[in-house]
Amino acid sequence: MRNNGLLPVLLRISCRCYQQPLKRLVIFASLLMPLNLVLADQHQEEIQAWLEKMHSAVHGLSYEGIFVYGQHNQISSMKIIHSVDKNGERERLISMDGSGREVIRNNNKVTCYLPDRNSVVVQKSRPRSIFPPRFPIDINTLQKNYYLSLDGKGKVAGYISQKINILPKDNFRYGYHLWVEEKTGLLLKTHLVVEDDTPVEQFMFTQLHFHDQIPDALLQPGIDSSKFNWFEAPAKKQHAENKAVRNWRVKHLPAGFRPDMKRMTTLPENLMPVEHLIFSDGLATVSVFIEEMMDSENNLRGGSHMGAVHAFGRALDDFYVTVIGEVPFVTVKMIGESVAPAVKVSEKK
Repeated sequence: MRNNGLLPVLLRISCRCYQQPLKRLVIFASLLMPLNLVLADQHQEEIQAWLEKMHSAVHGLSYEGIFVYGQHNQISSMKIIHSVDKNGERERLISMDGSGREVIRNNNKVTCYLPDRNSVVVQKSRPRSIFPPRFPIDINTLQKNYYLSLDGKGKVAGYISQKINILPKDNFRYGYHLWVEEKTGLLLKTHLVVEDDTPVEQFMFTQLHFHDQIPDALLQPGIDSSKFNWFEAPAKKQHAENKAVRNWRVKHLPAGFRPDMKRMTTLPENLMPVEHLIFSDGLATVSVFIEEMMDSENNLRGGSHMGAVHAFGRALDDFYVTVIGEVPFVTVKMIGESVAPAVKVSEKK
């Protein structure tokens, strides 16, 4: 409280005429403390309500618009048409960079049209999308590692939006500024920022229109793909357990990061199964890939980054470790350097 700097001065004054004002000051301060706690609780409840509203809006609204997505000095623009009706959730993304690429999502089926490559790729499982970015709604989890606050209102794409700040308590994760549309809760703008509040990744609608219903014609590809090569991504398979499996552990994690998933997977252009570990703090996510050493010349050694995504790689005995995440480099480096083999599991009969 602001009065804290005044109390030491008052305590050093010996004149009795100040004793009663001092007592009244202490009583007044003690009365304000519960009020401040109540206001803080109300503030957090309001943020929680905004996050829940934003989460519902992602899957529950029909709209079309144009948004820009930028990383450092690279900016791309896309048109999005999103529909929610009796047929489920459908979406069409159209690149406006001249390539003519389109992505059509029909519930869990995703079809990518690539006219610059004369090809179409069909995937049955829905990938993690950043258009628009999505955020968790568990404020109790976020508060352990982030400061959350409301920061006034402004206009984005012509709509009044509430600004929400989610800023990290350490340098192992990025901060976020969110602008949420006041009436619907749709996320209209984001800034992903580093320590000095400089944006390293941005997303923003420049045009947006809400609809009660989207015509089916607007959700169909605008590309004649009859002469394209079609590829269907194989479904993820559960890999048989190796005769001798080496378990892995991460000895050092930044505060708040917890194991989120562990699985065996196959990466593109990789014939051998790869162990995939995922760690998350409720907002930021880091992936750890561990594979047998095959072609060491093509493996990343040290650090690399593309926009806000950082990667770290190192050799470990006959294996190779790659850590990737939308987090600062110090985070992927800490995790990557602490990966170590655990107990070797003997052959199962």
